[in-house]
Amino acid sequence: MPLPHDLFKRLSALNRRHLDRHVTTGADLASDAAAPADAARDAARDADADGPVTLETLIPGREREARGGRYWHVSRPAADFLSPSPDAGAAEGDALDADAGASPASLAERYRHVLCGAGRTVGPDALHESLRPLVTAAPQRLVYLDIETCGLAGEPIFLVGLLGWSAGGLHLAQFLARDYAEEGPMLAGAWQALADADCLVTYNGKTFDVPTLGARSLACGLFDLPPCPEHVDLLPEARRRWKAVLPNCRLQTIEMAVCGRRRRGDVPGADIPAAYHAFVRSRQSAAPRRRGRDLRRLQGILHHNALDLLTLADLVTRLLAGEV
Repeated sequence: MPLPHDLFKRLSALNRRHLDRHVTTGADLASDAAAPADAARDAARDADADGPVTLETLIPGREREARGGRYWHVSRPAADFLSPSPDAGAAEGDALDADAGASPASLAERYRHVLCGAGRTVGPDALHESLRPLVTAAPQRLVYLDIETCGLAGEPIFLVGLLGWSAGGLHLAQFLARDYAEEGPMLAGAWQALADADCLVTYNGKTFDVPTLGARSLACGLFDLPPCPEHVDLLPEARRRWKAVLPNCRLQTIEMAVCGRRRRGDVPGADIPAAYHAFVRSRQSAAPRRRGRDLRRLQGILHHNALDLLTLADLVTRLLAGEV
């Protein structure tokens, strides 16, 4: 039986609105319900801003050169990413329900005490052999790695995040390709930063991050890469310890159950590729509001990447202190 004409018209209009949003922004239809609130928040921020929203204002850093190209480099104390400013809002993410040891200041202090001082209670013999490089490498040469890509394995990398101990604190370096052409220079810059590392720490990095980093580097013509340092992948250890007691061993599940931290306003990992593609498309857009919205989503991706790295450092601290 055919639909009544007025119902058919309403359904058609609704479908057109969904299609227009999907084609224009690249967003999943599942996010449409949040669109009115997002638009209102973006409009309020744009109205209050002193000038146009730019990459420099939302993601402070500087342009760097490598292998004949340029990329965007962010260097910040890691604590900045767990203590957003009052007006940062949900776009930058947050940490809720943190226990007494999960604040950025206390994490840095515990990390110094455990890895650089006398707070380590677990020796090499008590660790699984895959974890022993954590205690044989110098703390200053222990580097945490997390990448963000345009999709599954083999897709371009647009962000490499590195976390390490420097000048008495945890420090974060992020290497960002502002468009697809900057992937090669960005990867070259990241490899330069990794040259002094003795131990690399990742989560599922032996399966995803490091093979993808190598494959994409070769695809970009980077053939003289330094040897990869010793590599500790924390995912197998998480599975050994918690597979039987947790619903899954995703990093954010471990973050909540073991590190006592819950995120708010975080960018879901599945949404990251579409958000980056939207950012690249809107860089040349004449619509300031659209550029601002997509820049804030990119800002959220860098915050997501930083929180993942901090969770890795937190987990290592707890493992070596015998807290888990």
